[in-house]
Amino acid sequence: MMELQQLRCLIAVLDTGSFTKAAEALQVTQGAVSHAVNGLERRLGVPLVRRGRGLATATEAGERVSVHARAVFARLLAAEEEVLALRGLRAGRLRVGSFSSASTRLLPRLLAAYRRRHPEIEVTLREGNDVQARAWLTGGEVDVAFVVLPADGLDVMPLAEDELVLVLPREHRLAGEEVVQLARLAEEPMILSTGGCAALVRSAFQRHGLEPREAGVTQEGATALAMVEGGLGVTLMPQLAVPPLPDALTVRPVSPAGRRRLGLATRHEPRGPAVEAFLALADEQAPGRP
Repeated sequence: MMELQQLRCLIAVLDTGSFTKAAEALQVTQGAVSHAVNGLERRLGVPLVRRGRGLATATEAGERVSVHARAVFARLLAAEEEVLALRGLRAGRLRVGSFSSASTRLLPRLLAAYRRRHPEIEVTLREGNDVQARAWLTGGEVDVAFVVLPADGLDVMPLAEDELVLVLPREHRLAGEEVVQLARLAEEPMILSTGGCAALVRSAFQRHGLEPREAGVTQEGATALAMVEGGLGVTLMPQLAVPPLPDALTVRPVSPAGRRRLGLATRHEPRGPAVEAFLALADEQAPGRP
């Protein structure tokens, strides 16, 4: 019979793309992770992970096993939550998935208030991008997640809405304009960030029959800002995602502006008291409804 630790190690390898990173995430040795995955492959008689110099990825068999493994852990967590629910909010845990702009602008005040009200609840935060946060939620790895709406297949609570704004060098020819027209930006080298809603930026252009002149795509918003500061182009980012900027950069509104709606999501299943309390507090503190 497959062991839970073997399944846990397999999922960690596939989620991180690395045996080393999986070991770090699980706080065990790399040898322990390799031993667990190798043992699972021997038991099943098929390779589950493609190993190479690049990312470790699932074989067809590995993908099928991982789906069932995630379901197993989701059911185990559900059982634990049901038992904790019997104890009310005197004990329990809350696992929150988030991405950078939600973590810096929406989460701190909410989490601080939650911990004051429910100090005995163990709260953990897992941060990535919006796509990762959704995957963690649907896979049962977090209980609630900040997401960009719409989020089909999930129960959602709208929280806030923001607009795309232009970040550009202070000496740029468009920096003196009060509002920058989107059509003018089609002529500018555009740095996009997958961590800063590149899909939202492309959609904003396409809705008006335009295409961004992409000069580069980065994974992190901070990298995009560094490229803008280096004079390689300009970037569009959701307003809540814009961090404190160096003196060399400035922000301008854009018209017509793309809009982003943010919310909290949970799975379609009964929620424990820790999650319900978090959602209730978020509803109280929501900075604005879309």
